[in-house]
This record gives sequence, C-alpha cells and structure tokens, in this order.
Amino acid sequence: MKSFIAGIIFIVIFVLSGNVFSEENKVVETRGPSEVTKGNNLKKQDNEKVQELKYVIDFSDYQGGSVRKWLESKGLYCEGAAKYHPEIEFSIQDGMLFIETKQPVRGFLVLKDINLPEVSKVRIEWGIVKYPKDATFENGNRNQALALYVFFGLERLPSGHFMIPDLPYFISLFLSEADKINVPYKGRYFHSGGRFVCVGNPELNETVISVFDLAGAFQTYYEKESLAISGLCLEVDTTTTKGGGKAEAYIKRIEFLK
Repeated sequence: MKSFIAGIIFIVIFVLSGNVFSEENKVVETRGPSEVTKGNNLKKQDNEKVQELKYVIDFSDYQGGSVRKWLESKGLYCEGAAKYHPEIEFSIQDGMLFIETKQPVRGFLVLKDINLPEVSKVRIEWGIVKYPKDATFENGNRNQALALYVFFGLERLPSGHFMIPDLPYFISLFLSEADKINVPYKGRYFHSGGRFVCVGNPELNETVISVFDLAGAFQTYYEKESLAISGLCLEVDTTTTKGGGKAEAYIKRIEFLK
C-alpha cells in the first residue's frame, strides 16, 4: 500500500506538470453523472431508496490545535508543496477546511490505506473563494483550486510512458469557473485509465454539494463494472496560472454512498 500511495503522489506531480490536457484528447460523453444540490442530509433519497453511507470524511469537527496534525488524525497526509506552510495554508473557518495558495504551487492531501467496495456515488460539500486566474481546461490553463482524485482497484494500467509507473483506474473531480460540466478529459498519459471531470461552476463563496455517480461514470468511461475504491487524494495546482498562483477553496464533507 505504501508503494501505491507513493506512486499516486509521483504520478500526480509528474503528469499534472506542463501541458498535459491537449484539446485533441478531450472526450464528450452524452450522459451526465453529476448533479449539484443545496441540501445537507446524511443520506440521499434516490429513486425512493435511501442510500447507505459507506465512508465519510468530515472537516467540521475541528476542536483546535495544529490543523495539519488534525488532518493526520483523519489519515490525511500532506505531500508536495502542502508540506510547507508559506506555500499552501490550511485553516478552519465555520466548520470547513480552507486551502489557500499564495504562489504557484502544487500540493496534495493523501488518504492512506483505504478500501471501499460497493460505492455508487460520492457527495462533496465544497466551494471556491478564488479561482486560479483564467484557469480552464478549455483555454489550455488546466490548474484547479481543489480537486478530488478517486482511485479504483489494484490492477495497474499502462501509463503510456516507460518512465512513469503504471496506476489503477482513477477519476478526478473538480470545480471550475467556466469549464463544461461532465466532460471527461484525457491527459497526455493514462488514456486507458484516467479521466478528469468538472462537476460544477459555482460562484465565488457559493457552497455547493456535488453528487457524482462514480459507478455509472466508471462503467461509461471504462466499459466495465466499477471496482472498489483503493485510494483518495485532494490536490491543488496553481503552477501555470496567472495572477501569481493565488487561489483558495474550501471543503466541509466528503461522503461515499452505497
């Protein structure tokens, strides 16, 4: 598992640097696996059936002290620039985790040792305080104020480059100021096992709950039944944006539903 997590960190750092989301690799699917809601219930009514919560990451229970140590108590460990306070600042306000960048940086919060079978959907309560300036996949500036990577299974698929380790399937979810919702993008590498999907275009300081059909999207993108979730990672990237690399986002809760 440690080698798997190390591989995730290496890949995200390597693959997200430079121009990796070329326009010719953009793929448009007809179905829409995500939706935005305004409620905040622990369980979601779907087709008259209550969906069971499989796993929750709750950022609203902070009681004081070091934010980074509190995150580690939840199994979330800082990697990349997130290790260094001046570059990426973590704070708690109104029961939400705020992540602010003050210069061009890339950092991660990695959740270690997780195995979640039979997950159908993920629900994320989050928002944006400041988008990276002019950052959209459509115009070629592919930075994000905050993204959630979800990895599936343990089978490693070819990366497409001999120097890059193979990785399991993954779907990366993010909020964008102007990108089209539910358009899965392919990167320069991992064409067989990686997709990047915008799940909302909220206004600044607007808290939204993004509900994304992981199982349905996985089946559509990869033409097979969804696998157990084997890794999670929160990522912020302002390395190529204008405006001095400044951005800020917040997140309150991540729920995985059966």
